[in-house]
Amino acid sequence: MKKIFLFVLFVSISFTIYGQNFIPLDKDTNEFIENVNFTLFLKNKVVFKGITENERATNLNIGVEFDSINLSRVDYQTLGITKQKINSSLFLSKKIISLDEIVVGSKKSNEIVLGETNRFVNRQSKPINKDLIYGVIFKNDLTKKVQINKMVFYINKITYKTRYKINFFEVTETSPQKGQQFLQIGNVLSSSDTLLIYPNKKKRIEVDINSEIYLTPNKPLFVSVQLINYEDEKNKIINPDEDKKTNIEFQLSNKTDYYSKGINYITKEMTPDLINVNRLINYDFANSFFKKPHKSTLVSPSFLLYTKKTED
Repeated sequence: MKKIFLFVLFVSISFTIYGQNFIPLDKDTNEFIENVNFTLFLKNKVVFKGITENERATNLNIGVEFDSINLSRVDYQTLGITKQKINSSLFLSKKIISLDEIVVGSKKSNEIVLGETNRFVNRQSKPINKDLIYGVIFKNDLTKKVQINKMVFYINKITYKTRYKINFFEVTETSPQKGQQFLQIGNVLSSSDTLLIYPNKKKRIEVDINSEIYLTPNKPLFVSVQLINYEDEKNKIINPDEDKKTNIEFQLSNKTDYYSKGINYITKEMTPDLINVNRLINYDFANSFFKKPHKSTLVSPSFLLYTKKTED
């Protein structure tokens, strides 16, 4: 029994020291990064150069003694760490965030439109809910606060009159842990009046925001659409079948700003926390398949915020 224990202990130590495997991930999105250059050093001298694997984890058990490693790619900041700090996932930071990843262009010089405008994925559309089930987090990467003047979202279909309102929450994002990042919901900063969508309404819904809501740097907001009720043609409140409910359009997404609750496959109940869906998908694909997910897998609600710059 003692021999078996010592053998297992030896294998564990050997794998930790000599069998170092890692995959490079984007720090912000947890996406798998392909073709990352790496350089091994021993006492500040280069002893080996290579490129990371694209189909599996990169194994550093190459028979070369080294004490540190540098990882580099033209669009990422160089990462240098000691051998002892090499983990199974090494996170690289993007050098430059393209403006198109944050802001949608506007014809007005003082107007900034926050959000994405990508192709809709109809099969991913979700009904408006009375409870807080999903939404989008918006951040201000400018140096000054902006005022929110209008929200635009898109609906997939509408069969019955739908009363709803838009909620703006103060929120805090937890630090990502193995791809899991949760949203801590704070106070309701503001809510719109109760609004109404009529059947056969155009897909694009525009809502003017009359209250003063500001998006401040380093203070993100979470936006959701809340169902009040459905009404039939006689203005009677009803509970329609699932396929008759009003659905929010979802679109392809290049970002990690979509949070949602999920379903526990064992209990079939809704999970209590809102999780960063696209970040989790990116992380799982990177660690399980060593590649990025298909673009149709990453989606988010089709929300846009029209804002204007402020003087202060």
